[in-house]
Amino acid sequence: MRWNGIYVNACAAVLGRGERTDDAVAEGRYDADEAAADGFLSISVADDGPAVELAVRAGGLVMDRATAGADDIRLVVHSSCNHQGLDHFAPASYVQGRTVGGSAAAVEVKQYSNGGLAAVEIAAAYLANHPEPAAALLTTSDVFALPGFDRYRSDKGVVFGDGGTGLVLSRTGGVARLLSTAVISDGTYGAVYLGNSPFAQESSADEPVDLRSRRDDYLAENGELLLEIVQSLTERQRESVTVALADAGLDAADIDRWVLTNVGRTLDDVPFRETFGITDEKTTWEWGRRVGHIGAADQIAGLTHLLETGEAAPGDRIALCGIGMGFTYACAVVEIIERPRWSPGPS
Repeated sequence: MRWNGIYVNACAAVLGRGERTDDAVAEGRYDADEAAADGFLSISVADDGPAVELAVRAGGLVMDRATAGADDIRLVVHSSCNHQGLDHFAPASYVQGRTVGGSAAAVEVKQYSNGGLAAVEIAAAYLANHPEPAAALLTTSDVFALPGFDRYRSDKGVVFGDGGTGLVLSRTGGVARLLSTAVISDGTYGAVYLGNSPFAQESSADEPVDLRSRRDDYLAENGELLLEIVQSLTERQRESVTVALADAGLDAADIDRWVLTNVGRTLDDVPFRETFGITDEKTTWEWGRRVGHIGAADQIAGLTHLLETGEAAPGDRIALCGIGMGFTYACAVVEIIERPRWSPGPS
């Protein structure tokens, strides 16, 4: 979708302390061979509080940075992958009550690693039908801690970091212009993350989520589909980016920086990168390998990093690309308008 008059008013990220992956290897928590292949140097670890509180902190920080006020907020969207701190409660409404208040619509988007970008498209569509000075508050938060989740062993090829983000979309200007978004889904191979007993109780307080076993169970019975699955992932991710670039009226060569999902080197999609000429220097990998995969937050946190450090300059075009289990794919293209004077968010 092509957007006119929709802006990234402000964005923010709240991350945990840095934990060296070498230390995790030395302590036997992270396989040494996997660590060497993945390439992560450290990850973000939150030591206290439920995950949703990271969204509250990030939401408060982004509202402090935004020129849009609480009275302008017409929509609150919260996204996450993991447990938010309590079963059977409404995180989006909780975030709203602890940040902007008011009576805006509050909804939750549960698209896992693609949740942050899915929320951007939903919010942009919502704001496009509201007059100025309408704005939307988007938050994410995730903590991947034992006993429910093992950040180093629950999945392979990626280590999971903790963090929360906030982003304000606005009709009245900001630090970047939202040019386009493209969100697509293809559930053909979604069962790869379900395993043989998808609706049985697979985890408890004493047993972390085991995505490796689910995937292995599926491939044990459907191993002949592996090549098709890999090809589908590449083609659909390529499609989401191609559509977003076309809607923005740009070519891949016009993109100055690419913010990709923070996965390890073993999960790099080389054909996808080659299609668009994506080199490491144009990505946020050097940042991502120090914070880990922050659930639904990678793209918004990556954009925040580029703005806080001054690596993104006015006129730069940035492509935010995501993929989530199920599978879903997304790309959002933004153009930087101004270089804000923001200090890095708190840990």
